[in-house]
Amino acid sequence: MNRRTVLKTLALGTSSLHALAAAQTAPAAVKIVTLETLKAEWDVKEFNWDGAPALLVRVPAPDKKALEAKSVLEASKGVFVTAYTLNCTHAGCKVALPNADRVLDCPCHGSAFNAADGSVTSGPANKPLKRLKLELRSGEVFATGAL
Repeated sequence: MNRRTVLKTLALGTSSLHALAAAQTAPAAVKIVTLETLKAEWDVKEFNWDGAPALLVRVPAPDKKALEAKSVLEASKGVFVTAYTLNCTHAGCKVALPNADRVLDCPCHGSAFNAADGSVTSGPANKPLKRLKLELRSGEVFATGAL
């Protein structure tokens, strides 16, 4: 086998692996809920995203920065939703659903996260919960990717 044949084979193999990796990193959109079922602020809906537990939350009107960052979706006039995975960013444990103080507590090591945006309110976690991109399609909310 000469050098040119080896290089062609390597190039073809590398491009095939790249295409395969790209196909595996984009999970299909997941229908979460029909918008009309989220009657009030702080209503929640659990769902699975790419094998992980996740949560959709109807939140109060956010600041402009959150809307521009696409971390909150204005699903209809005055109705805002956000979503994130429920795996603690410290050790991967599933965090609890929001309590009366709108905090998600991790039972493993005591980390806590804000229900409005998944941000850390107390450690040892130092990263927010993984945010999910949302889309509205014919009155239904879908998770379509990670932010």
